[in-house]
Amino acid sequence: MSVGRHLLFWGSRTDEFANYYLGAIQIKITGVSFLRTFSVPERVGAFGLLVGVGAAVWPVFTDHTGASLPCPLRTLTGVPCPACGLTTAAVALVRGEFGAAFGANPLIFVLAALAVAVVPLVVLRATGVLESPRPWSSKRRRWAGWLSGLLAVASWLFQLHRLGIGRAS
Repeated sequence: MSVGRHLLFWGSRTDEFANYYLGAIQIKITGVSFLRTFSVPERVGAFGLLVGVGAAVWPVFTDHTGASLPCPLRTLTGVPCPACGLTTAAVALVRGEFGAAFGANPLIFVLAALAVAVVPLVVLRATGVLESPRPWSSKRRRWAGWLSGLLAVASWLFQLHRLGIGRAS
């Protein structure tokens, strides 16, 4: 089903549709409501774009104020979380320091790849070239959950190794 037909299918049931698809925006054109949903990869990619903007602005803010954003888990327990180093990695990636970005947290490259891919994906879906996103099947959601969990565990193990947690002194 094309994007236009998919949007018109829901017609007056846009509230029901918006409740079903959490990430949606509504556009009114000539009195007809159109609803555009965003898939999980699009949402993660959009988050990646926001991280990129934040990584470009963050150093300016911290240089002038001296403020920092420590990891709450690491501050309280001394143990890093899987996301430890993502701010440092994002700033390094925006500055073009790829080695430093990888050293801080390699997951930044996954987030950056999704951020780069999301722009053409949204444009192609908005123009009707690609089909509108459909809800994921339970099998695909389960697969994505396992993949996300494995990435989090791998990132956590990387952080433990990088920071020397558990090594004999």
